[in-house]
Amino acid sequence: MRTLSQSISRVLSHATLIATFAAALALQGCATIDTATQKVGGVFGSKSDTTRSATGGAILGCGAGAVLGKIIGDGSDMLKGCAAGAAVGAISAVQIHQHELAQARALAAQAEAVKGGKATVVTKPVEAKDGQGKATQVDALDRLTIDLPAAGVKAHAADVASVLDKAANLADGASDPTTIEVHGTVAQRTWIASRIRAHLRAGSTVRVIEVAGKSPRLVISPIPKSEG
Repeated sequence: MRTLSQSISRVLSHATLIATFAAALALQGCATIDTATQKVGGVFGSKSDTTRSATGGAILGCGAGAVLGKIIGDGSDMLKGCAAGAAVGAISAVQIHQHELAQARALAAQAEAVKGGKATVVTKPVEAKDGQGKATQVDALDRLTIDLPAAGVKAHAADVASVLDKAANLADGASDPTTIEVHGTVAQRTWIASRIRAHLRAGSTVRVIEVAGKSPRLVISPIPKSEG
């Protein structure tokens, strides 16, 4: 049976590796860190990109905090350091909403860059917890509407296809349940819906609903959690 000291030493060795990994990533920029924390969070069962980042960030933060706690004190300090590091590494609910809103606006800009395309982002205020665990009000994505050019949809144009792929990724990576309404004629809906479904992950919770209409349109509607 391992002694407490041996157990702490073993945890510390893992924490050291994690902390070293995190420090190396910090030198490479936020995009790399986002990717890494998503991978780490995925190992621990987080499903969406945003929650994977939060989970991974907490784990990496815990590792760094644990090492610092060990350096400045005993095993109990190491555990306290882990908790502090996790708090710093995790993404707050406020940041989650801000991140998802920024992604929606980026997709809207891409859609409007397509000839004949138009996009509208609608927000709604929700209560969420900040990095200190305090409840605050933040703008969250309520609805993203994208009007697609009929000619581009008929031709299966590459720029339209790219918008559809990004829409699928946006909905699939959301932290809350999301619905994508596909409006248009039967022919339009058939291609659009199949393209979107093909880019959803296996086991995705995104609902793709087809709605009869005269022109092609997407309506992406995540449902933000009011409790944060």
